[in-house]
Amino acid sequence: MTSSSTRHRWPTSLRVATALTAAALSSTLALTGCGGEPDKPAASPSPSPTPAATVKSATKLVHVQGRFPKSRHQAVATNVAKVIDRWLQAAYVGGDYPRETSTFTAKSFPGFSKGTIARAGKQMTLMSNATIAPHIDGVEVVASDVHVDLLANNNYPVGAVARVRLVYDTTGERESRQTVRGTLDMVPTKTSWAVFGFNITREEKLAPDPSSAPSASPSPSGAKS
Repeated sequence: MTSSSTRHRWPTSLRVATALTAAALSSTLALTGCGGEPDKPAASPSPSPTPAATVKSATKLVHVQGRFPKSRHQAVATNVAKVIDRWLQAAYVGGDYPRETSTFTAKSFPGFSKGTIARAGKQMTLMSNATIAPHIDGVEVVASDVHVDLLANNNYPVGAVARVRLVYDTTGERESRQTVRGTLDMVPTKTSWAVFGFNITREEKLAPDPSSAPSASPSPSGAKS
């Protein structure tokens, strides 16, 4: 496996200013005579850390059943997607890797109703990275989108079905392409939306191992609530 890092490149003006400052300091030390401590080389600048992966789904309101103003279509779709992105971030993308399976708890399902959290917790292999977390050292989001079908009544949203797709790559011992897709049943709350049902499938495509023969195509698995 190969890993990549971003090297920090200083602006030209900053490199010139640094060089002039170092030259002036060297001249000052020479004028003060002997007896001082030997010059110490300046520490090399540390490379900038690689930004943590973040889920930001492309969002669209696809279908509306009932009366709902068109001017609010994108706003309601965005609010639905925010809840979904919080789950995708907590369950699959965010956090440090590798880490123990036990670190995946009810907090991995923000925005889920209490009963739905309990059901999702029984299907951690599908609904989170719990199973593979000890065997990967990073996650990179490839694509994420949320398409929303809205149920409205008298210009107010009363329910939604969100079709979700998240594609991400893992690095480390278990290098792979992961695809999570399915639907979430959601209802509006006083301030946001809540997930009360799900039908999620997950597919893993392992990176080819040059030392072994090609494996069979991956078969998707699914979780329902």
